Amino acid sequence: MSPVNVLYLGRTAGPLERLLSATGRTEPPVSVSAVPTLDAAIARLASLQADCLIWDIDCESNPEIERLFSLAPGLTVVVREPRSTPDCLEAYAPTIVRADDDSLVDAVRSTRSSAENSDSPPEVAMSLLDRSADRIARIDGDGTYRSVSDGLAAALDSSAAALVGTTIAETSMIDPEVLIEHGQRALQTGAIQRYVDEDHQYVFVPIGDDQFQLVVQDPRSETVSERVELSNGFIDTVLDRLSDIFFVFDFEGTFLHWNDRLTEVTGYSNDEIASMSPMDFFVQADYERVDAAMSEIVETGDATAVVRIRTRGGRLLPYEFTGSMVAREDGSPQYICGIARDISQRRRSERALRERQQALSNLIKNLPGVVYRYRNETGFPVEFMSEGCTALTGYSRERLESGEVSWTDDVIHPEDREELRADVQTALAEDEQYQTTYRIRTADGEIRWVREQGSGVDDPDGSVEYLDGYLTEVTDVVEIEEELRREKAFTESALDAQPDLFYVFSPTGEMLRWNDRFNEVTGYSDAEIESMQPTDFVASEDVPNVRNAIGRVATDHETGSIEATLVTEDDRHIPYEFTGSVIEDVGESVYDTREHDLYLCGTGRNISQRITAEQELEAAIEELERSNAELERFAYVASHDLKEPLRMIRSYLDLIQRRYEGSLDEDADEFITYAVDGAERMRRMIDDLLTYSRIGTDDITLQAVDPNEVIDRVLDSIRIAIEEENADVTVEDLPTVEGDAQQLGQLFQNLISNAIAYSGEAPPEIHVSATEYDDGWQFSVSDSGVGIDPDQIDEVFEIFSSGTVSSSTGIGLAICKKIVQQHGGEIWVESEPGTGSTFHFTISDTDTTDPNRASEMLDV
Repeated sequence: MSPVNVLYLGRTAGPLERLLSATGRTEPPVSVSAVPTLDAAIARLASLQADCLIWDIDCESNPEIERLFSLAPGLTVVVREPRSTPDCLEAYAPTIVRADDDSLVDAVRSTRSSAENSDSPPEVAMSLLDRSADRIARIDGDGTYRSVSDGLAAALDSSAAALVGTTIAETSMIDPEVLIEHGQRALQTGAIQRYVDEDHQYVFVPIGDDQFQLVVQDPRSETVSERVELSNGFIDTVLDRLSDIFFVFDFEGTFLHWNDRLTEVTGYSNDEIASMSPMDFFVQADYERVDAAMSEIVETGDATAVVRIRTRGGRLLPYEFTGSMVAREDGSPQYICGIARDISQRRRSERALRERQQALSNLIKNLPGVVYRYRNETGFPVEFMSEGCTALTGYSRERLESGEVSWTDDVIHPEDREELRADVQTALAEDEQYQTTYRIRTADGEIRWVREQGSGVDDPDGSVEYLDGYLTEVTDVVEIEEELRREKAFTESALDAQPDLFYVFSPTGEMLRWNDRFNEVTGYSDAEIESMQPTDFVASEDVPNVRNAIGRVATDHETGSIEATLVTEDDRHIPYEFTGSVIEDVGESVYDTREHDLYLCGTGRNISQRITAEQELEAAIEELERSNAELERFAYVASHDLKEPLRMIRSYLDLIQRRYEGSLDEDADEFITYAVDGAERMRRMIDDLLTYSRIGTDDITLQAVDPNEVIDRVLDSIRIAIEEENADVTVEDLPTVEGDAQQLGQLFQNLISNAIAYSGEAPPEIHVSATEYDDGWQFSVSDSGVGIDPDQIDEVFEIFSSGTVSSSTGIGLAICKKIVQQHGGEIWVESEPGTGSTFHFTISDTDTTDPNRASEMLDV
């Protein structure tokens, strides 16, 4: 009895073989072939007719599992407990049996009988089998050829077109009765049947209720080398078309195989590669990482590492290497095979997804897809559709494959059917892959969007018989794209509605984007603007400044602005203020060293009104300054010229008073006294007015001034008034400041004199002090006088404001204010009626030569 051929996928082949061979007396015997990885299992199936696969590895989702079961469609899988069954295995394995070591032998031997009841492979899987041999035919239950490969037709000395529709009784490589007997048995049992004669091996594969596939092969013992050579040629063709590098080398460091991609990327010839070792392609800095990956492959069977490939020209390219170990029959390492993938583009793609479509990409990669095969007939009847169709459409695959539910009439949206049919037929006519997006209507009436891509499968006569492809739902993608289109339209509408100009251009001056306002103001069309440079829109005298400003913004990556004259298409000149800033394509990258794209964007604002307003303001300021100068000159001239007639009036009044006082009546004496007092008051007022007018017109001399000495001189000059009023004046130690000694003396004299004049009935108490602040000194003159009414505080520094003292000219505090402003300070008063007043003023440490500069007011 032939043995049960077991393919063991795991790391503990030795103990398992001993376990299975310990019961060798029981029929049938068991033959074990062990491999450590999934790729090695696929390679082994090319030369092994396995009855059972023992699964003893951990595995995540892996598309290679589907390939494994397409090579062995009826293969039963025994999962060795306590290992869990991967979800990806359940999706493809036709039969899964779980067994511990005690029941493992029985489970393995039972697979031979269970193989007879296994499900037939789907049609899509059979299409892979069609490509693996060249003598194939599809035959229905009564022995009629439904399709014939060119290879089988040639073996029968006929053509494929001539054989289709005929019966095996007319033309066959073996006895028609033997052929129909094995074919009927395959259909009845649902299991693959085999028949061998002296010349060939015949494989009968059930593919439906009334059809089976006949595959004619040469006997294995005589044609292994030929089939291996054919298989190797097929594999070489596939590997050479890969965009990734494929390689195989032994543990001596000798390359056994590689694809054309390795020569394309590295620049080495095949002869050079044959004489090199794997380490010759890496830089020394990566040796440690390569050694670690090699060790991991030996220990675990596979490994992945990112290292740099050094090309023949010395370039370093980042690649991700995935390698697997292929073991000998005894499990010892034999050689390493793997794939290397350029990750530069992947890094860029990952960055783009991270910046703009992270959520969208996560959604897309998790969407279930649907594999299908349609018959290229009216309505695209479904030949095969994967289980994902239920989640997508709400219809089961059985209803779609049976035709109970029509894909075209029931699923595809009526408005999209004709366009879809036209797109597919156009692509087929041009022998190209079709890609299209359209709507479907689910079983519950929901409308969804799907993206479909596929290609035609030719009939032996050259016509397209089937359409093989893949469907993915992109409803969310379409909605997001529509939302992006709406947002883009909204943004562009907002930009176009702006009253200012908006523009984007490259560092080379290529105009990339502008709003409608740009066209309206300049008068140029889009085509004209696209062909122009930013400097083409400004006056020629402004071009150098504009170029310099653009260069500064591009270099410093800071927002800048410049005023220039915009020249329109009809040669109108408009003053504009242009602002610009940098937009840079910034992203995180590991190996990508390219320079990021750089753009400059900005706005332009019409400043005609602002310039007009500024000019009007400047004119107003000039007029005001002229008027003030004239007023000050008038006040000085008027007060100076009034002194002479006033002196004469005063002289004659004094003469009259001395000569006639007591000679006239009392009224006359009183009148003469009033006239003398009035003349005296007018003299003082004229003197104060002259003093006020001189401040601000005469240049002040700034030098170090000791306020203590200034106040001493002031007190000496008003000693009589102090003594008459019995005033008590105290002065703290005052700091030296920069100022004009004469004006500061006038300032302190006016404040102290005012304190004496407004002392009331009690003897005045006056105190002078100073405190430091950030930019200078604050001086204070306090008194115990009558105080100031709150309603009058805002008026005390106005000219001719004399308060309640009739002898005051009302100019003294105005003079104080003007002196303080000359020294770059501020003056204010704190007062409460009946308790006294405190006058504060500041003297700045900074340069005060500009009398019009702004000064900082202290919080009070």
